[in-house]
Amino acid sequence: MKTCKWMTAMMLCAGFSLSACTSDDGLSSPSETKQGQLVLKLSSGAEFREDTRAVNLDTYKNTDNYTVKVYDKDGVEKLNCKGSELAQNMPLTLTIGSYKVIASYGKEHNASRDEFYVEGTAAGTIKAGSQNEPAIVTCTPTCGRISVLFDTAMSDYFSDYSVDFKGTKALGANSVSWAKNDSEPWYVKLERNGENITFTINATAKEEYSSNGTWSGTFNLQRNKAYKVNVKPSPIAPGTGNIDLEIYIDQTTNDIEKDIEVPVTWI
Repeated sequence: MKTCKWMTAMMLCAGFSLSACTSDDGLSSPSETKQGQLVLKLSSGAEFREDTRAVNLDTYKNTDNYTVKVYDKDGVEKLNCKGSELAQNMPLTLTIGSYKVIASYGKEHNASRDEFYVEGTAAGTIKAGSQNEPAIVTCTPTCGRISVLFDTAMSDYFSDYSVDFKGTKALGANSVSWAKNDSEPWYVKLERNGENITFTINATAKEEYSSNGTWSGTFNLQRNKAYKVNVKPSPIAPGTGNIDLEIYIDQTTNDIEKDIEVPVTWI
């Protein structure tokens, strides 16, 4: 019995000694080594410059309006807040591993005249013990903008005229139209690398003139870019009554207006 008690005492002392050594080494606890910190900043990359009656672009440029979501390596949502609340939630502590950020504003439509959708994403990796790992999320429109400018002389030769647009994946078999008196642009949802869109101009000539009635073509649209279809009449032979149309595409995304011709493929 004395021998047994002595061995038990020795084992307890040894265990205490090992515990004391582990603590004295100053190693980080598991919870400290499995987390890091992330700091997010938002930026608006919308290049549309011209406000319209239907869309106030200032609301899209103000990142306080955006919704920000952060997901950890397991896809678990770790943050969901407005851009205006982002600073007070920074830095964000995350488990080490990958993360994903999605920031967005607006509502996505296949085509709309009064709103569009902007989104930005970021992905990265949180390392053990990282402090204030930076990430900038830039949000841009998922659409392109199209409008039409009819020359004032169109009314001299045609009683009615309009343009139909179709051919994008989102529009499918549908189309959107621009009537002769329209003024609000269309915001058309596009694939990430852009898409070709087809336009058809329908024009009804006045009685004293003649024309083939329709003109069609296609051009490439890119996200976050604005395109304007310019249409003007061009008498083929003055006095004969034969009228044609001159059509060219402007890309007008800059504050300083500059016409950039976009190649048009005629159908």
